[in-house]
Parts: sequence; C-alpha cells; structure tokens
Amino acid sequence: MRNKVFICIVLLLSMFTAPFSAGQAQAATATPYVSWDGAQLVKGQIGRVDILKPINLWKKENNKLTFVRVLKPGERYRVYQYSSEFGGQYGVGGSYFVTKMAGYVEYKTPSIHKLKLVNPELYGTKLSIGTVTDEQSKVLAPGVTQSQLSVDSSRGKQQIYVLGVDQQASQIKFETTLAKDQMIGFETVSSMAARNQADEHFIIGGVNGDYFDSNGAPTDLTVHNGELVTTNKTPENERTIFGVSPEGKAMIGNPDITLSLTVNGQNPYLIDSVNKRRFADHLVLYTPYFASTTMTNELGTEVVLTNIEGKLNGNGTVKATVKEVVVGKGSAPLVPGEMVLSGHAKGSEYLKGLVAGDVVEINLAYNNPDWDKVEQAIGGRYYLVKNGVAQTLNVAGAAPRTAIGIKKDGSVFVIVIDGRQTVSAGVTLTETAKVMKDLGAVEAMTFDGGGSSTMVARNPGNADATVINSPSDGKERYVANSLLIVGLWKAGPLNTLLLSTNNLKLFAGATYKNLDITVRGLDKNNNPIPVTDPLAWTSTIGSFNSDGSFTAGKTAGKGTITASTGTIKASANAEIVNTLDSIKLANPTVIVEKNGSFPVPASGYLAGKKIVDDPAVFQYKLSSPIGTVDKGIFKAGTVDGSTTVTVSYGSVSATFNVIVGNPGSIVVENFEGSLSGWKASGAKFNSVSIAPEKVYVKTGSQSLKVAYDFIEMTGTSGVYATPPASIELPGAPVKIGMWVYGDAKGHWLRSQLRDAAGTEVQLDFTKNLDWTGWKFVEAEIPAGLKAPYRLEMPVRYMETDDLNKNKGQIFVDDITAVY
Repeated sequence: MRNKVFICIVLLLSMFTAPFSAGQAQAATATPYVSWDGAQLVKGQIGRVDILKPINLWKKENNKLTFVRVLKPGERYRVYQYSSEFGGQYGVGGSYFVTKMAGYVEYKTPSIHKLKLVNPELYGTKLSIGTVTDEQSKVLAPGVTQSQLSVDSSRGKQQIYVLGVDQQASQIKFETTLAKDQMIGFETVSSMAARNQADEHFIIGGVNGDYFDSNGAPTDLTVHNGELVTTNKTPENERTIFGVSPEGKAMIGNPDITLSLTVNGQNPYLIDSVNKRRFADHLVLYTPYFASTTMTNELGTEVVLTNIEGKLNGNGTVKATVKEVVVGKGSAPLVPGEMVLSGHAKGSEYLKGLVAGDVVEINLAYNNPDWDKVEQAIGGRYYLVKNGVAQTLNVAGAAPRTAIGIKKDGSVFVIVIDGRQTVSAGVTLTETAKVMKDLGAVEAMTFDGGGSSTMVARNPGNADATVINSPSDGKERYVANSLLIVGLWKAGPLNTLLLSTNNLKLFAGATYKNLDITVRGLDKNNNPIPVTDPLAWTSTIGSFNSDGSFTAGKTAGKGTITASTGTIKASANAEIVNTLDSIKLANPTVIVEKNGSFPVPASGYLAGKKIVDDPAVFQYKLSSPIGTVDKGIFKAGTVDGSTTVTVSYGSVSATFNVIVGNPGSIVVENFEGSLSGWKASGAKFNSVSIAPEKVYVKTGSQSLKVAYDFIEMTGTSGVYATPPASIELPGAPVKIGMWVYGDAKGHWLRSQLRDAAGTEVQLDFTKNLDWTGWKFVEAEIPAGLKAPYRLEMPVRYMETDDLNKNKGQIFVDDITAVY
C-alpha cells in the first residue's frame, strides 16, 4: 500500500516537471513558443526553482500546509505564483508549494520581454492614452528588442513601434549618420542603414533624426563618433539634444559648445559656428562633413588649414597650419585632411591677417562638462519627460511622432507613432510625453515628426534593416540624418536555424511536393550566416520521401517538422487536419483536345487557407462519360463533347466544365448577378457611367448599360468598362464576340486583350457603330499571340472626330469566346 501511495505522488509531481500539464498545453497553442534556459516558458509561468538541498513539498489545503514528500537536489519545477504566507512559498502548480529557503532552493525568473510574450495580460504594456489591444515583441539582437503596440485611444486607433536598447549590452552602440555622409543633402533612413552595413558594423535598427532646412542640413548639434559635425542653430529654449558619452551613457539635455581660435598663440577670436551658412560678420569653420565646397560667395576671406592634430570636440583642442589665404573668391573645396575658416566682413578682416605657415589653435568647450568629448549627439525639439515628469506642451495638432527616451536603469528606447492614417491617427506632443513616461522614460525628447517619422529594423536572419512603420507620406521620406543602432561584433559561425514558418496545417494522408519552408542560418547575434551543409528533415507527424516530398500522417494531430545540420536544429509546429470547408478550382472551364489530358486544378481550403492540392485526396465524378479522371489527371476520350466534373471530399464539393474538342463558342461574361465591381473610366468626357440594365437585355435577366457624354470635347474621347478582375478566356479562341444594342452614333467599339506573354492588343469590332437594336459583332484575335488570353477592358467606346462629339448609350450582353 505504501508503494502505491508513493507511485501516485511521483505521477502527480510529473505534471510539474513535464513541459506541459493538459491545461497548459491547451493554452500554449494560443501563445508563441518561448524558450527559456533550455525549456519552454509556458502560459502562467513566472519563474522556476532549482532544488539545491533536500526540502519538503507541501500541499496547501484549508489554509494549512500538508507534507507531501521530500524534493531531491537537482530537481527543477516551474513556478506559477508566490505567496508570502508561511515564510514565503513558491507555487509549483495546483495547490503545491515549496518553501522559500536560502541555500535550499534557487529561484530564477525570465526577462520581462519573455514574460510578456507568454503572459501579455499580466505583463503587457499599459498606456494612459488608451487601451493596448495587441502587443508583439521580438529580440532583434542581444540587447535590442522590437515591439509593436496597437492602441485604441480617444483620438482613434494608434500604431506604436518601439526599439529597446540595453546600454549595458556589449558591442551595441548608437551612431549618428548624415545623409550621404554630408550636411548638405537628403537620404532615406533605410538607405543610410544599408550604406553603413558591414561586418563588425551591423545595423540593427534606427530612426529619423533632427529637423532640417531646405538643403537637408540638420538644424542643431551633431556629433559623429566623437567628432563635431555641426553646432546649434535653434534658440536654447526651443531645442533638445540626445547624446552618448564615451562610456556609453545616454544623455538628454541642452548643451551648447563654444569655439575660439588663436593664431601663433595670440589674437583670440570667436568662431560663430561649424558647418553652417555664413552670415554677415560671421566666422565659420567648415569641415568635409559640410559638402564638397563651403558654398560661400566671393564677399569674404577663406583660410585653408592643413596638418590637423586633435579631434574637433568639446573640451578639446585642435591644432592646424595655415596652407593658404584666399580673398574674394568663396566656395573653397573641402577635402579630407583639411578644414576651412571662412569669414565675412568683420570675420573676413580678421582672417586677412593670417599667412601661410601660421599655427592655428581651435579650442572647444561645452557649457555642461557632462557633454565633454561626447561620442554621439543629435538634435531634436521638444523635451517630453524631464526628471521623470511628463511635460505638458501647448502645441496643437495630432501627427506622426518620433521620440527617444532614457529609463531609470540607463537603457534607451526609441519610438515611432504613425499618424494621418485610418489605422493610426497620430498623437499630440503632450500625448507623446505620456506614452514615453508610460514606457518607462525618466528623460525623453522628440526628433522630427510628421512625414519624416520612420523606423527601420533588421529582422533576425536578414542582411538589411527595412522600414517597419507606415510613413504618412505613403512612402519613406528623404531626411537629413538618422540615429542608428549598431552591432559591433564580427559575424560568427552558424549558431541557429530559422524556419520561415512556425505553424503549418497539413491534410491527413496528403503528399506535398514542397512544404515551402525556407531555412536561414543565424550566428549567436542573429546575423545571417549561409547554410552550406545539407539539411536533414524529420517529422513527428509524417515522413519525408526520397524525392524530397512529404507525406502527412493519416490521422489528425499535432507535432513538429524539424530541419537540422549537425547538432543545430530548428522545428516548426505542424497540425494534421482531416476536414475541409471549401474546394476551389483554378478555372471554371477547361478546353482539351480529343485524347488530351490535364491535371484537375483543385485545392482544398480550411478557414480561408489552402491546405491541400494533392489530387489523391479528392473524389471525382463526371456528368457524362467523355473522359476519365485517374489520380487527379483528366484524360479525354475520342469524341467531341462536354461534361461537368464534380470534385469532392466528404460533403464539400466544387464543379467545373470540361469541353473536349472544338467547343464552337463559350459565353465568358453574361452580366448576370452583381456588377458592383465593374468600373467606368474614360478620356475627354463630360460624364461616363456603367450600370446593370433590366429592360434592354439579349439573354437572361440583365445586360450592361454604357453611357457617355462627349459634347464639345476635343481630342480622343472614350468610355471604358473594366471588370473587377480580367476575364480569363479558356483555351485558345480565335475571335471575341458580343451582343451590342447600338445607338447609331457612329463611334468606335473596341476591347483590350492581353496574352500570356504580356502583350497588349486592341480588338476592333467596328469603327462606325451605325445600327440600333441588337447585333452580334466579332473581332479576330491576331495570330502569333500566346494563349491563354485575358480580357482586361471588354468595352471601349470611343470617338476621335471632334465634329462627332455627342452623347448616348449602348447595351452589351453575352461576351463570347469563339473557337
């Protein structure tokens, strides 16, 4: 009896150590598979305990703990809750608990990111501007995560994109980037990212940066890799700057930098700006970051400096030698290894005192020592969160926004909120401040917004970062600069396989020539690595055949399909189903020659997705015996005729027509049913329209009315009737015909056809429609075209003669393919 009790207890505990309990398995189908420390993180799990020394397992009943058994060192259990009762208890499933006791158990918890993935209702983001209705997150690289939030706000729907960066992660840094590596010019963020992509310099993500002028020059302080690119232009109370210190600390503030120069240790003089437009009386320092020249006029003096020593940055000194002094010329070339001092009026007079060989010393100092030798800096506009307080900004209007924030732990995140779209209305600056505060920022600021708001990210296994938000211009805008997230590691050996799908639905017993699973290789930092060795494929729910095809098992169930090379493997979840809710056929009518054959174009669908097109799955029935179907291949007989083929599986079926031999003619459009998808267009008209017609009908209950008004129009006028999708013509007809109720107005009637090679052809039925009443007209399809054909614009009613511009209407019925 004692042995039986012990066996029951062991069986009960196996529920805790197994990957799933029955309830957990059901929940897991609705959540992504998340691996944590070699095991699956399941729904409801908040951590785990490792048993270090023997300790009791308790069962909590009626607010009392009852001893169950002693847990042994090395055992490991998922934790689903924590209770402070009885000195602290870890809930390991159901009513079973393990006491929190230092040295006896070790408790570990996964990252918030992973907890969010499996328990979004517990760990999901809460925003004060509205309700988060969906949240998706993934790791792009060690230390970099990407999230997308769908929000219902009082202003409307919002789409928020977030890139989170752990500043403590090794070999991850922020880097400012100029459009085309110069101050003057424009470039998209994705182009900047692609251009800067290299081994040991992988672009993981990025956003657009500063505001800019009409030449593409960023407005305020920019520092790139420890070198000053440009100084501030915007007044102090209207700008904010993001920076990264040499130690990697992120900062948001409002620094300014002062530059002065001395010549041969004497005559100190203030430099007004770096790489800015030269204004009256100003002295400006230009570097190759600006453009190919200083872009100045001849009303000044320019001094070319060479033998540059030191780095142009705050709290530093740069020494140089005067190469030449140029008066009254302007637009001095800017070349690597040289800088140019350019002065106007007062500044020009100062520079005229320099001569070749003079030693120039430029001193730089920030007004805030925290910014000394800042490694990266980029300008923005509005201070959103200051000292943990979301700011109220009295700026009207909701728009797309780009912002950056620093959390209490020093980590950084950037966001883009789409706007001016149905799916994302956009937010005000005050609402943006609330979002940044809700996401954890203690300091936050904006970058340029509106149509400039762009976020790029590199998905694991991809080579380049691509746009992930929806810019409000309808396409990516060309901007002045960007802030990129860079991985400094070298691409390493193959570490992981990534499959293109994680959820396959397969049909019981069906054979698939290709499962359409692509496999990409990744190193440990998610960089793409070629998979050069052959892949081995295995499955728990079917078998791979020698020709590479896959045959699903015959019973419904769930399992995996696994690709592996050596010890590296990846699996995709797969489910075998044995029901269909519809069968779809590629063509409603197929024409085949006598003794000819073709594969039946049938596919089975479940919940709107194609599940199977293996012909062996279906049953086939012919309405007349003019051919046979064997293993999905229709084989025609020796006589002309037609039949209806019914393709079925269980109670689900679909039919299509087969014509053997010459069919004579086939009506391809009879205008019965809804015509809501048809569109009227034209050229040089007062009005054009199409509509279903119930009175003037040749056959059936409906035709198409085509009405027009060309009065007093000049040039070629026309009214065109276009179906929602091109009309596919079965086989290879030689003519197109249609019934037309004419208005005798003498206009030109045509159709537009396209062949299988993409050649567009205009078919002429008549160049002078001179009848009233119904008449069947035909147009020949030119020889040399490649079947099958498509009618793209079945009706084109036109007039080229300005003296015959009038108004009227015609009716069209039974468009026919003639063989």
